[in-house]
Amino acid sequence: MPAETYSFPIVILGGGFAGAYCARALRSAFREDTRKNVALLADQNAMLFHPMLAEVSGSSITPLHVVNPLRRFCRGSSVFMGSVDDVDLEQKSVSFSPGPFAPLVKLTFEHLVLALGSVVDVSRVPGMPEHGFLMKTVGDAIRLRTNVLERIEEASVIDEESIRRKLLTFVIVGGGYSGVETAGQIWDLLRDVQRLYPRINPKELRLVLVHSGDHLLPQIGEGLGKYCELHLKQRGIEVRLKTRVTAITAERAILNSGDVIDTNTVVTTVGNATNPVIKKLIDRYKLPNEKGRLSTEATMLIKGYKDLWAAGDCAAVPLADGSISPATAQFAMRQGTVLGRNMVASRNSQPLEPFRYKALGEMACLGHLNAVGKVLGFEVSGLLGWLMWRATYLFKLPGLEQKMKVFFEWNLELLFPRDISLLNVEMTKVVGRVHLEKGDPVYHIGDAAFSFYLIEKGQVEVDDHAGSARTLGPGEHFGERELLKNTKRQFDATALEPTTLIALDKTTFEALTKNSLTLGYFLNRSSVKYLTLQERKAILDRTSASLLQKRVKDFMQVDPVVLRETDSILVALRTYKQAGASILPVVDDKMRCSAWLRLDLVLDWLHQGKARLDFTVSQLRTLPCLSVKPEDSVEQALLQFAESPDREAVVENDDGQLIGTLAVLNLILAGAGQGRAPG
Repeated sequence: MPAETYSFPIVILGGGFAGAYCARALRSAFREDTRKNVALLADQNAMLFHPMLAEVSGSSITPLHVVNPLRRFCRGSSVFMGSVDDVDLEQKSVSFSPGPFAPLVKLTFEHLVLALGSVVDVSRVPGMPEHGFLMKTVGDAIRLRTNVLERIEEASVIDEESIRRKLLTFVIVGGGYSGVETAGQIWDLLRDVQRLYPRINPKELRLVLVHSGDHLLPQIGEGLGKYCELHLKQRGIEVRLKTRVTAITAERAILNSGDVIDTNTVVTTVGNATNPVIKKLIDRYKLPNEKGRLSTEATMLIKGYKDLWAAGDCAAVPLADGSISPATAQFAMRQGTVLGRNMVASRNSQPLEPFRYKALGEMACLGHLNAVGKVLGFEVSGLLGWLMWRATYLFKLPGLEQKMKVFFEWNLELLFPRDISLLNVEMTKVVGRVHLEKGDPVYHIGDAAFSFYLIEKGQVEVDDHAGSARTLGPGEHFGERELLKNTKRQFDATALEPTTLIALDKTTFEALTKNSLTLGYFLNRSSVKYLTLQERKAILDRTSASLLQKRVKDFMQVDPVVLRETDSILVALRTYKQAGASILPVVDDKMRCSAWLRLDLVLDWLHQGKARLDFTVSQLRTLPCLSVKPEDSVEQALLQFAESPDREAVVENDDGQLIGTLAVLNLILAGAGQGRAPG
């Protein structure tokens, strides 16, 4: 289906402060013609007042009061909601997806404004994407608030001290504005609602603020940063300076100092990174940038262009003193306003206005009627700072309606307790990732089976402590047997090193295995790797004692057909045909077997274009091999076959050289001849 196309003289990408205020400035210029001249594209249909996000997480104000609908705030502009798919500066077009049920839409432009802001990069800390809580969107704040309340509810019915301590410990990463304000709000929430949970001792509540710098709030100076640290400590919050979180799991946070904090809740307020759309444009068109922020003239024209503009967090806008505008809300909204005026001036061939602004100050709320800040060069703190903080934020909050709602809600908060209604808006996860550090358990023997696991990276040991233990690596999977048999876990599964697992929930696993013949067959076959020792011995009980005592050498095939690692695929195909086999062992130049190679896998790779006939066998994906010794008993061989889906093993001498193969079919036929066949 062809994309819908709309043409506008001006297209703005981004619905944050810079983009929204730019659209408002253009409305005053175009008046009733704005809808035909200005298009605003954003991934959300509302502008978020990010400075108040911490109060949402602390249940101090309602989430809807910190957002403003773009169609109302940018009244007159044509507003589109969707995710940017491609920006073509040569064709002067933007393609975007408005949703999963609609085709791509294309906007063409004469002038383009890039105001997409930044994104959160949590990839620097292992485990943060899977287990961390962010503070970037309203959804993040609601999710954090929900998590805090859920942990309190759980702790109120748990008696085991170690579990309660973990549930009631909260870690905030980052000592800037967002980190400090989030810490203050979460601590206020914990303290306010604790009295409603009489089984929880206030001394059990623990909140740790981790910051990599020498002092908190580096944006407003060391003095206020030290004051902030002292105040938070007096309230009972732990402050860890010159410290970083190096990894997190579902149950702990690991610090660079070597300390480990047992917790189920880690919040990150650091890690901003370049928006992927901006990064793609920088790479594609070699746009000038400073650490991922687009370099602009003081007029906000991107250097080297006359129709490409940038503002906000994604832009490096120079100030009069030669420094770069900080990525804060007060700069973004003023940049947007100046940018709107400049675009009108550019269209009218008038001089452009350079962006000149000096910050009035910075403030941060510490919670409990206390705030710190530097306003017009003067430092303020305590109750006066808190009153000034509220007045400043109320003034900055866009929209009269939102100002009135927040004003009344703030006053009601002084009279009534915070709301602790638990509204869990998190969607059910079918597939998720789990990060584990060395020694962390995936599950224990006797646990209920809820998930099937695939190892993305790392290693996991699966052990039943009864003679069956195996180490699994990337690409291998486990956990299917208990799901297929509907039993509790028969093994302990433990990470041997930092490991990432892909987890599939039980309901989805059952739907796939019951309705897909291929998946069902494959997973039922692979599940035999996890037979318990008792189940494997049961197979031997169905085999005659005389057969069990015989040796492998009595049944092995001597001088089997093999493939060399250096053989080409063409040579391998000819070998398969001559041998009449579908699977052959692969050996090196010393006749040591490294793996099996299946004919169907070779044909699949050729069919999919992943391999050519001149590729060598060593370049293909092979399967691990089961090995036995010629002097091993049939009983030993059958025990190995019992915990493997393999139906053939290689026979090696004491030097590890392949001297034959053993097929389980031969053992079955031999057993049938004696009246009892292994099954």
